[in-house]
Amino acid sequence: MDKPKEKKKITFSRWAVRALAISASTISLLDLLKGEFKDGGLLALGWLAIVIAEKRMFKNVPANSDENHENAN
Repeated sequence: MDKPKEKKKITFSRWAVRALAISASTISLLDLLKGEFKDGGLLALGWLAIVIAEKRMFKNVPANSDENHENAN
């Protein structure tokens, strides 16, 4: 059946990167709707870079470091 999803710990750095990505995508969409295509396109590229960097940054971070230490003992 379905594997249970691990609950990821929200740290300040993870929260800050997600907030940055959300704000970049929102501002990009608003600029594109206003017709400012250059600014909107650059912000969209920035959003894409943030999303890729976020995936790479938090790829190897364990979900709950406390549980991993308990299992090792």
